[in-house]
Amino acid sequence: MSAIWTLDEVDAFAAKAHAGQTRNGGEGGAADVPYIVHPRAVRDVLLLEHPSAAMHEPWVLATALLHDVLEDCQVHPDDMTDAFGGNVCAAVRALSKEMRMVDGATKTDDQYWSVLGNAPLAIRQIKAADRIDNLRSCLKWPRDRLARKYLVETPVKLMPLVVDDGWLYAELADLLAKVRRMYP
Repeated sequence: MSAIWTLDEVDAFAAKAHAGQTRNGGEGGAADVPYIVHPRAVRDVLLLEHPSAAMHEPWVLATALLHDVLEDCQVHPDDMTDAFGGNVCAAVRALSKEMRMVDGATKTDDQYWSVLGNAPLAIRQIKAADRIDNLRSCLKWPRDRLARKYLVETPVKLMPLVVDDGWLYAELADLLAKVRRMYP
């Protein structure tokens, strides 16, 4: 079944939702970089770098572009469902620790990782692509607090979820080694 939306429409929705937000807010180094750079980079990890054609599926790329919208923007999940369908919204919900526009819709860390652990592989792969871009940003801009969190969390929580994806697993391992050298 083909999507009733285009990836350009998804990109425009994400850009509008993240309008005014910047990358690495509060940690310095990239305060002038629009936040939309991050979701586009996550999409590009899957579209341009990942060797599997399954990562090029429109719903996967749409979810990558939208992965932070419910958590960081004034977007209600019903609006996302109306625009992009229940499957994309459900995937974004799985990737969100909280939904800003839904009272009480916050997961603990344990709940979050449990949901991801039970999610389809493609959703876990999107999370890994998200972490790849975040680790790369730790190498590019000063992100001490996040780098230290990722150094602990990634090998314990995320990498076991993508052990069956050799490319993502190796990329995460390589980036962790680089981040460890930069943030001893």
